[in-house]
Amino acid sequence: MVVLTPTVLDTRSTPWTMGWVAILLGALTVQMLLMLVDHLAPDVDGPEHDDVPEA
Repeated sequence: MVVLTPTVLDTRSTPWTMGWVAILLGALTVQMLLMLVDHLAPDVDGPEHDDVPEA
């Protein structure tokens, strides 16, 4: 994992590298949000508590 410090960004940053970094960070953010929504969403396939037949 590369840690981007201000000195690294100042010495090696070009517009296209900063654009790719923004795209990669945006994609990572979207993926994390999708994982969070998937984790918080109720399970659609499972039966509801009221739908379970009594034994």
